Amino acid sequence: MDAYKTYREIICIDLKSFYASVECALRGLDPFTTPLVVADEGRGGGSIILAVSPYLKTLGIPGRLRLFELPKIKNLIIAKPRMRTYLQYSSEIIRIYLNYVAPEDLHIYSVDEAFLDVTGYQNYYQKTTYELAQTILNDVLVQTKIPATAGIGDTLFLAKAALDIESKKVPSGIAEWRYQDVPEKLWPVTPLSKMWSIGHQMERRLNQLGLFKVGDIAQFNRDVLNRLFGILGDELYFHAHGIDASHIAKKKEDVRPMRSVGQGQTLFKDYDAKAIVTVLFEIIDDVTMRLRALGQEAKTLHLAIGYSKAFGGGFSRQITLPYASCDPKVLMATALKIMAAHLEDLPIRRVSIRLTGLQPFTLEEQLSLFDVKRSKAKEALFYQALDSVKHRFGTQSISRLTSYFESGTKKDRHHLIGGHHG
Repeated sequence: MDAYKTYREIICIDLKSFYASVECALRGLDPFTTPLVVADEGRGGGSIILAVSPYLKTLGIPGRLRLFELPKIKNLIIAKPRMRTYLQYSSEIIRIYLNYVAPEDLHIYSVDEAFLDVTGYQNYYQKTTYELAQTILNDVLVQTKIPATAGIGDTLFLAKAALDIESKKVPSGIAEWRYQDVPEKLWPVTPLSKMWSIGHQMERRLNQLGLFKVGDIAQFNRDVLNRLFGILGDELYFHAHGIDASHIAKKKEDVRPMRSVGQGQTLFKDYDAKAIVTVLFEIIDDVTMRLRALGQEAKTLHLAIGYSKAFGGGFSRQITLPYASCDPKVLMATALKIMAAHLEDLPIRRVSIRLTGLQPFTLEEQLSLFDVKRSKAKEALFYQALDSVKHRFGTQSISRLTSYFESGTKKDRHHLIGGHHG
């Protein structure tokens, strides 16, 4: 395995309970002693809590639940989400990172997480990687009042694993994992979904193979993993040994074409089959507009429906079209076909559409789902005019009449950022 090992000095930084910590900073409060949650109380008890303060996490309050599920907590502060403010804080913290590394050595993983490749910077700063991580975290805390933790490793994967699994358990908030630490620190990890890149569905498939710890994957037959999971199987095997050949600078060069477009919504109340059609129309209008902006069409439509928590369950199904399309009518008819085949008579709380099999848009005529020849050229001109109005005057400037029904969500989402108020 040594032939596959690369050695970098990677720091992975996570801003602790970011949204909640920003709210505490704005109020001059200590996030480690303040009972605060970020949620829009105006949306009712079903509103999703976006973040809880580090103090509440020490009490065992999870970071994702609904307001009505929250236990009674003395002096609880419910802060309304301010997404624009959070993005401003994130931008300021990114500027702090750029005081220490060049842009090509910084990879922004999410609004509250980033990787820094500090290979070679130790001599410049006359600090070890651990000391440099301490300096950066302290700088972020002093300038923004936002606490952070960090993982350090020889690879991006090891740094991320150190962050996720150990950093929050040590007093310094900084964990360091090297290749030699893998048998002791990484291999005992269970359940497998605690390991970066393994979701619950993959975990179940691996469990069926008798793999329950990361060490089990490391000792498993690589060829079998490759045969079952393809390239992902190889990645799992190498990750289980701490090996990850990714470089941050290389990631920036490796810009891959978009493989899919999609959108989903968690609804604020239960919807029935009739009402959900309005939401589907709005989602399909949005994703097809993005498709047209990319000059793409989609061959496959995926529809996922989640039922109310009282019932649980749902379904995720897809249909591949005989030809690629970015026509909302064709894609809506496809979504309705899936619904007709799989939807149960249960209240709906989540819905999402994803379009895959993208390919460049062409004016070549095709037969529709109903075997009627369409004029793609005329439709293209119509949607080009429609999109130009929306680009100039905003997406709310043209809407379907159904969006103004009580079941429509577009009118309420217009002023939101990331689904929440700015």
